[in-house]
Amino acid sequence: MIAHAVLSLLPKSIAVASGAVMVAGQNPTKLDRRALRRLRGGSAAMIFQEPLSSLNPLKRVGKQIEEMILSHQQPTPSAAEVHARVQQLLTQVGLPNPQLLERSYPFELSGGQRQRVMIAMAMANRPALLIADEPTTALDVTTQRQILRLIDDLRRDRGMGVLLITHDFGVVADVADRVVVLRHGKVVEQGTVEEVLRRPKEAYTRELIDAVPKARLDDIRHKTIRPESLLEVVGLQKTFRVKRGWLQPPREVVAADGISLTLHEGETLAVVGESGSGKSTLGRMIMRLTEPDGGAIRFNGQDLRLLRGEALRQARKQLQIVFQDPFASLDPRQKVGDAIARGPMAYGTSRSEAMEQAKKLLVRVGLNAVAADRYPHEFSGGQRQRICIARALALKPRVLIADEAVSALDVSVQAQVLALLAELRQEMKLAMVFITHDLRIAAEIADRVIVLQKGRIVEEGATADVFTAPQAAYTRDLLDAIPGRDFFDQPGFANAAGKIPTARMSS
Repeated sequence: MIAHAVLSLLPKSIAVASGAVMVAGQNPTKLDRRALRRLRGGSAAMIFQEPLSSLNPLKRVGKQIEEMILSHQQPTPSAAEVHARVQQLLTQVGLPNPQLLERSYPFELSGGQRQRVMIAMAMANRPALLIADEPTTALDVTTQRQILRLIDDLRRDRGMGVLLITHDFGVVADVADRVVVLRHGKVVEQGTVEEVLRRPKEAYTRELIDAVPKARLDDIRHKTIRPESLLEVVGLQKTFRVKRGWLQPPREVVAADGISLTLHEGETLAVVGESGSGKSTLGRMIMRLTEPDGGAIRFNGQDLRLLRGEALRQARKQLQIVFQDPFASLDPRQKVGDAIARGPMAYGTSRSEAMEQAKKLLVRVGLNAVAADRYPHEFSGGQRQRICIARALALKPRVLIADEAVSALDVSVQAQVLALLAELRQEMKLAMVFITHDLRIAAEIADRVIVLQKGRIVEEGATADVFTAPQAAYTRDLLDAIPGRDFFDQPGFANAAGKIPTARMSS
């Protein structure tokens, strides 16, 4: 809300009741439309959290950057000058092959590439103030590090001020000079990074810092895994073919290149890697939501790839998945009680009994039973994710696949959901495949870890072994990219890859 107020982007139903926002000596709420247009994207620019929803899906990215330049620069530059400026911006933000990329549409780019395009647009007119609203929330650790360093490099080169909004204290520790902690619209605490993170004065600040995922490597090191194999994946193959035009051959993207893994009874197996490494595709293939090109998926003595119709439906009852975006996973027109009860009803449970079970599950995941009569939009992101977990548990599965289930949640809600999953695993004897790009979470929750790169397993083993003595260079790169390890106690991380170089902003 603060960021939107700075650029006078508040919804029409909300107005500034008192106080003022001053940007370069101007109050945005008092400016007319023409002056506001000069401010937005001119002297002040903003990078939004979700670049795909912020970019025009029907326009090539080069044209969208051109529009930023032509809207603000007077006199209007020539077409050649604009094109040269677009190429320069794409090069500055580290995008490969700018000539080809400027002709691409947003959906053809990865999340990190889309975020870089957003940064290029924001920097097009050399703003004095850059507002970055959760710019790296859903990005993997290496892309996150690249984006943060890019923003800091641009800040230093141009003498720009940066207002960075984030729920990740690791990011705060790495890049900020000062930090303001907000709760319920009020400033709880503020000061230098050293003061707030090392010596927090307020209980709420300490709660947030305590919620940062910590490695529990000693606990894992002494845990024994039961030998029974519950799920086996053998030589899984998957290649996507992306069409590029009438006269061009399709581009091949290998998502799985001979992936083999085993999941034991009651075990949590973390699958980590960068965006595009094949993590989510692996989870979807285990569920048979995406069909593999080759290999076997053995569950309960059956190869799931060979099952069809009713046999596959019965097998899926014991395999459930929680997706990354809970809002997109729930039907906005369906009450949450119906969403949870629908699964058991499909397998013969009466509606009254299924609804009663749904209410009990809502209570079990930390919500009230009356929530069954409400719609998804009436809940926060963390609450919606709890609803999705309740829905997945309604069928009493033996295996739960969590696909980036906490990546978009703030640290305190993230900690609550992780604690809930750990409790449910013990209580229901669940085995979990936990897909994540956050190695801190993997170290906290997993018994074993698999590291994926471009569809291949580059390293696997007990969590303690992988994090304290990584064998693969790629794993060491991922560990190097963990934000804020200098500030937070992360046993094993410092031993594994040394300290992450910080890019602390100077005033």
